[in-house]
Amino acid sequence: MKTSCAVHLCMGMVLTLAGSWAGVEEGMGPARAGAAEPVVHSSFMSPHAAPIVVSSGRVFVVNTPADTVDVIDARTHEVVARVPVGIDPVGLAVRPGAQEVWVANHISDSVSVIDTDPANPTCLQVVATLQDFDPKTKATQFDEPVGIAFASNEKAYVALSAENAIAVVDARTRKITRRLAITAQDPRAITVRGDRLYVIPFESNNQTQLSGGGKPLDGKLKTFDAYEHSIRNNNVLSLGHVVDIVKHPRVPDRDLYVFDTRSDRLVEVVDTLGTLLYGLTVDSTGRVFIAQTDARNDANGKSGTRKHGLKELENRAFLNQVTRVTFQDGAAQAPEFIDLEPLPPHHPEPSQALATPYAIEVSQDDSIVFVTAAGSDKLFAIQPDSGEVIGRVDVGAVPRGIALESTGDGKASHAWVFNAVGNTVSLVDVADPAALSVMAEVRLEDPTDADVKRGRVAFNTAAASTTGTYSCASCHPDGHTDQLLWVLNTPVVTGGNQIMPRSTMPVRGLRDTEPYHWDGIPGDPYGGNNSANIRKNVKPNSQLGDPESSARHLIDGGLANTMMRVGDLSKNDEGKAGNLSARDRDAMAKFILSVTYPPAQRRAYTNVVSRRARKGFELFHVKGDVERDKPRANVCGDCHRMPFLVSTNTPGTGMDAPTWRGAYDRWLILPQGRLNMIDFEFFRRIAERGTPERRVWQMSWGSRRRFNPVWDMVLENSTGFSGSFGRQVTLSRDSVKVAVTGDLLDALERSAREGAVVLQGQGVFLEGGKGTSVTLQFDTQQNHGTYVSLADRSQVWTSGQLRSLAAEGQFLVTLTAGLADAVDFDHPQPALWTLGAIESQRGRQRFPVVRADRMKLTASSRHVQEDARVFVDGRHAEASVRVDDATVGIELAKLPVAGMHLLQVQNPGGMFSNDFIFYASGAGEEMQLAGTWQLAVESKSRPRRPHRHTLRISREEGHWSVEYRTSRSEGEQARDVTLTGTELSFKVARGRNVTGFYRGTIAGDFISGSLEYIEGERVVGRREFSGARQTR
Repeated sequence: MKTSCAVHLCMGMVLTLAGSWAGVEEGMGPARAGAAEPVVHSSFMSPHAAPIVVSSGRVFVVNTPADTVDVIDARTHEVVARVPVGIDPVGLAVRPGAQEVWVANHISDSVSVIDTDPANPTCLQVVATLQDFDPKTKATQFDEPVGIAFASNEKAYVALSAENAIAVVDARTRKITRRLAITAQDPRAITVRGDRLYVIPFESNNQTQLSGGGKPLDGKLKTFDAYEHSIRNNNVLSLGHVVDIVKHPRVPDRDLYVFDTRSDRLVEVVDTLGTLLYGLTVDSTGRVFIAQTDARNDANGKSGTRKHGLKELENRAFLNQVTRVTFQDGAAQAPEFIDLEPLPPHHPEPSQALATPYAIEVSQDDSIVFVTAAGSDKLFAIQPDSGEVIGRVDVGAVPRGIALESTGDGKASHAWVFNAVGNTVSLVDVADPAALSVMAEVRLEDPTDADVKRGRVAFNTAAASTTGTYSCASCHPDGHTDQLLWVLNTPVVTGGNQIMPRSTMPVRGLRDTEPYHWDGIPGDPYGGNNSANIRKNVKPNSQLGDPESSARHLIDGGLANTMMRVGDLSKNDEGKAGNLSARDRDAMAKFILSVTYPPAQRRAYTNVVSRRARKGFELFHVKGDVERDKPRANVCGDCHRMPFLVSTNTPGTGMDAPTWRGAYDRWLILPQGRLNMIDFEFFRRIAERGTPERRVWQMSWGSRRRFNPVWDMVLENSTGFSGSFGRQVTLSRDSVKVAVTGDLLDALERSAREGAVVLQGQGVFLEGGKGTSVTLQFDTQQNHGTYVSLADRSQVWTSGQLRSLAAEGQFLVTLTAGLADAVDFDHPQPALWTLGAIESQRGRQRFPVVRADRMKLTASSRHVQEDARVFVDGRHAEASVRVDDATVGIELAKLPVAGMHLLQVQNPGGMFSNDFIFYASGAGEEMQLAGTWQLAVESKSRPRRPHRHTLRISREEGHWSVEYRTSRSEGEQARDVTLTGTELSFKVARGRNVTGFYRGTIAGDFISGSLEYIEGERVVGRREFSGARQTR
């Protein structure tokens, strides 16, 4: 039976249906079906925690790029089965006392339960899917699971990295019973030993921040007045201030959480164990070992007081360490740091470097600790008491997982090592820890493009650095950010006298956002100003229309500066400074342009944006944040523009406005974390709570509640994927009784009919104690969608039939919403923005308006095809699309209700565009403009005290009437009143020869615009205004 279980699904084999399964209902019969759509997705760069396990002679390993768990026969070293799970499987755990393997699906926000009992007809099938959706919003509450650990056969823990929480799961009912809050960022690796649960947050920080605070300044921790710099003035370039990076002892740095598994009570929090915490293991005595890298960003952080630069960093951005924590009477003792390499100014030979310690496991007898060096492609062994490295061996590219096999006395005999980027498994003989040797390598099926894969290897290899001790991925782990400040070889800004610290920005979503990051310099295909040349017009440094040239410029600069020891004159095979060949650099350029943001964190599985998020879009891009005593609303979208909430080379600073995409996973904000300083009482309170991103970003709008819906916009803003993408549903006897199962399946089927996703799954028909495997795809070309067997396309079932069979215990299937094959480097995300060249866009975005007599809207666009589908407010809308050079014209077949709407386009089989605002206008909307409006008009003589103007707007005999008054004048009737869409304009007399010309954009109950003073035909003055309706 054990063998038949493995062979049943060997090599992805699909068995056709036979006998009574050919036509489940009378009259069903064979039917024609459309061609199967391939199911793929882009690179999400997900992390890993315990991605490989050994159980009962089989090795289970995540195949992250293929979305499967692959099963290897431990004796023959052959892949005997591939089990489809969710999108980006990253972590595994074997349930004790039950034959199950649980799988954390990082992008699907789910846990798959695989039956591993050879006696069952469902062996090596997913039999259940753990998820948690908000019943009101239909958005996940189980975002980005990574590590899984069992306290017993009845109780499991799941690390929800993006939720900063641990889910407690009843393993029998597979229900979440509670959540354990982690007051730190990004819990990933977890483990249970005895009656203790151990949790480490990945982005733990290292207490570094800018050297700002309140007076008096001490010249050390506080070298500039933070209130003057960040609060009273938005000093982006930090001109006139002495700015360092310092370690501040009051910054929280919580690194290890210990819970009692009997009560789930937090019993211990241990501080300051490292910066980026990758893996942990615990021996039988409760001694904890953590694989981590400790950032040295403060080593050269005195760029203000001592004029530090890259030289002082010594090409050692991180110390590669294992931290050892011993407990005595339940209390943690002072941590001990095991340095894996010589400390600066001494450096290891590149071949001896052990960069990025990642996976870590202790042998059963506690005698040896095994660790992978993900940046050096090595497995090494250390003596746990002395910390001595006693053996090492080369394995595959970027090893991130270890599963040990042991002899009867507890000594480790073999290690199965998962090489995440190589997508291979190395079998290592570890019986003699001083003489480790690779016995075999098992290759897993990998759909990754060869160049993209080569580029990802280059991105992760520490061979990119002169000392071989860190890689590009060290600061940009998984394409994200280390959430740290660094002093690099960035230019001194115009008017400055020091290198300013800069925060690490994500590699995610770089495509089409040139120039990259803060200073408006790397990868600039447009030219113009930048932070070092605010009043100059510099030439482009990359080729317009060739995104790889921009990415390559960024890579070449990083390798020649950040990754290279100062004074080193090494050049590569094309004569450029730094390590890595031209081929590797070209491949890395293609790779980083392929990395997308994960799907929006809280977008509903229906793909419909919530009303609150839509309000946030309007506040962000149209209405703005109205501050007390300021005449003009601060409209974030004026700088953080569509399509990707960025802008280039901002006038006055020369810097690009960084993206708000993915803000839900970044707590270090602004160019230098200028609000993330512990002397600010408002930040200290947030830091004590673990710096939750929502609270941090609220600081940027002064925590004014009216603006809070902007955060819902951040959580639901499209990153290129339908809200249905990645979602899963398991149909089983038990699950069909749960209401959310039917609602979720209805939503996924509708999204598939709209072309937003491809719905596919693997299941098993059950009869007489036997199972017949089948792979199904939802075919949208007939009968509003039916399920087709990919092995025999004459076999077709309706959704209702499958649900009925599942309810009767005769069928089991797990369906996953994926994408078709147009999501690779050659098929980038479409983009929509207001009319005009993207590099020269400034100020207010003018969004289009449609009405009954003009149903066409036009927008600037990129990567949009003529046959693109159109979606309005998350649902497919009938429309015609015409692409013309750099614009797209979209004519809707039906006028939406009056008001603001969100439009997207999706190329067939590809990604969605950003959400783009447009307005629908109608008579009903016009009547809603009537009422009394209060305006705050900018005062040149009293900037903090705007003038107050009142408008009374009414509709009389089919015409608009505006009565205008100020605090110094009686009511006056305006003339030339015009309403075009949401644009209102009128004129009033402001003196003997002066006319006031008001132009404003109305959005709901808010208005903003400009007042021009016109004398004759000449504009003699201009003021900004904003306001709101007081009464209707």
